[in-house]
Amino acid sequence: MTIHGFLTVTQDFGRLYDHLDMYDEVKAVEIPGHNGEKPDFSLFTADATFKTVLDVYDELRERHDSVDVVGFSMGGALATWLCSVRDVNKVVLVSPANKYLNASLPIAFGKFVGELGRKAFRETEGKLKDRLDATDKAFEPYRENIQIASKVAKERTLRYMKLSTYSVFSKIVKNCNVVVETTSPHKNLTLILWGKLDELVPYRSIKYIVKHFPHAQEKIYPDVGHAMLYTNLDDVIIHDIIEFLTDGEIKLSIPKR
Repeated sequence: MTIHGFLTVTQDFGRLYDHLDMYDEVKAVEIPGHNGEKPDFSLFTADATFKTVLDVYDELRERHDSVDVVGFSMGGALATWLCSVRDVNKVVLVSPANKYLNASLPIAFGKFVGELGRKAFRETEGKLKDRLDATDKAFEPYRENIQIASKVAKERTLRYMKLSTYSVFSKIVKNCNVVVETTSPHKNLTLILWGKLDELVPYRSIKYIVKHFPHAQEKIYPDVGHAMLYTNLDDVIIHDIIEFLTDGEIKLSIPKR
């Protein structure tokens, strides 16, 4: 089962759905009020959200011997909560928002841009113009990713971010963390994916989860932000998710977006 993020939609996981055919059934949880076509955030409450996640899990568990969970952002926090109250087999946490916001992003982004620019400049031979052109080209995919993230933010996050919706989000995350801490430590096989350019989730969220999920593996990407499965680097992330879920038995060759 997949659990999407705050103010977003089940499509948060992008092309990942195309590579889950090893499962008997895949169920995408739709958080109350978040319907992609006609969202109604008056339906978005903490109680309704927790109930929806539990209902989907319980329905799947009635039909299958085990359930794996992939959660993104707020869905990642909900996945950690679900591991505390149900018998989850494997869990993948993509940019899990157990802690937020990422105040150190400007420093991380400035460092990344500086290192990328210097590397491209040093490794290019020829005239100054050629080296500057190579440096500019090196930034091209990251400019595209910023445009993608900005588009998602404009269409969903900024459009629907209000005090009322944020209050519900904050309550959900707080409740998740209380339950996680109360039932810690957790033995679930866990994969945590996080990008150093994450605009919302700080690394302390990853450290927090590792503290309570001591069997967790971390995958840290130097060049992706929060909406990593929307970007043109999603092939790498999907590969890592499938490798974890299948214990390396399935080797994917995913084409670039």
